[in-house]
Amino acid sequence: MDKIICIGKNYLEHAKELGDAVPERPVLFIKPPSAAVQASGVEWSGQRVAISLPQGRGSVHYECEIVLRLNHLGVPDAVTLGLDLTLRDLQADLKKKGHPWEVSKVFPGSAIVGPWIPLDQFPGYLNEKFEFLIDGIVRQSGRGSEMRSSPEVFLQYARECFILCEGDLLFTGTPAGVGPLMSGHRGTLRWGSMLEFHVDFN
Repeated sequence: MDKIICIGKNYLEHAKELGDAVPERPVLFIKPPSAAVQASGVEWSGQRVAISLPQGRGSVHYECEIVLRLNHLGVPDAVTLGLDLTLRDLQADLKKKGHPWEVSKVFPGSAIVGPWIPLDQFPGYLNEKFEFLIDGIVRQSGRGSEMRSSPEVFLQYARECFILCEGDLLFTGTPAGVGPLMSGHRGTLRWGSMLEFHVDFN
C-alpha cells in the first residue's frame, strides 16, 4: 500500500449535517499507511480490534465507509467496511481559517479497515445496507447506491490526481449520522450477512 485515498461529502445528507456546501467535483484527501489499522492484525481476537483515541485534541468523530482495495492493475479486487476517524473540532477550526485539514484526519488508528471480501463474492455490495453501531445502537446506515460519485467515478477522478499503486485503499465517503466517540465505546460495523466486526475504543 502506498496511500489511502478518501472522498469527502459523497453522501448528500452528510454534507448537509456538517453545514457544508455540496461540491460539484469530488473532494479528495490522502492518509498515509501509518494511519491504518487492519482488523485482522495486531490485537485481533474474535473479530475485534482495540483503538486508543487521541487525548486532549477535542472531539473524535466516527465516519463509517465502504472501502475498496486496488490490485496490481489498479482496479478494485476486494471490499470491506472501515472507519475514517476525524478530529472534528480541529477540522472545523482549520476550515474556518481556510487551511488544509489533513492534520485533523491523520493520526494513529484514524483509518480502521475490516476483513476483506473478494468482490467476486459480493457483486451486489452497493445495494446491501451497511451499519455502524455504538454499544448496540445504530448510529449510521446507508447503501453504496446512495453515493453522489460512484466508485467508478471516484476511481477515475483519483487516477487524474494521483499515481495509483497496488494495495491502495479507497474510502468512499460516509452517510449522515456521524458523531463523537468516547473511551469505553464499543463499535460494530455490519454489512448484511457478509461482514461484522467490532472496535473497542480506549
